[in-house]
Amino acid sequence: MYFVDMRKMNATLDFFDETFSLIKEKQFETKWDLLALERTTQVLIESILDIGNMMIDGFIMRDPGSYLDIIYILIDEKVLHENDQQAYESIINIRKELVQNYQKIDHDLIKNIFSEHQKTYSNFTKQIRSYLANEMGVANTFSNQ
Repeated sequence: MYFVDMRKMNATLDFFDETFSLIKEKQFETKWDLLALERTTQVLIESILDIGNMMIDGFIMRDPGSYLDIIYILIDEKVLHENDQQAYESIINIRKELVQNYQKIDHDLIKNIFSEHQKTYSNFTKQIRSYLANEMGVANTFSNQ
């Protein structure tokens, strides 16, 4: 009934952790740094969305109607904590700016979001892995290869 490609899931979770650690280490002051901040933010957002979609598909949760809906579903299904909703909304809402309004990006806003919600984003993969570990006892069709 359930299927999550654990190889892909673990690779994406590890990528998120490694990439997020770069955000915590850097000040992002030069033009190159700011461009790196933009790209790093974008791939972190895409990682969150990819992980969310894998969870939704693998556990046959309701279909999302938007990027934010992916987060709402994960909260409704108790994958992510409800009190972290605003942190995820903040970062997902930056996606449109990065993709469509890339000439006028508010870098201070991005830095503030990461600073304000650092703990939530640091715990993202832990919450996903915890949910997977709890559900793996129920689902015997997981791939660990």
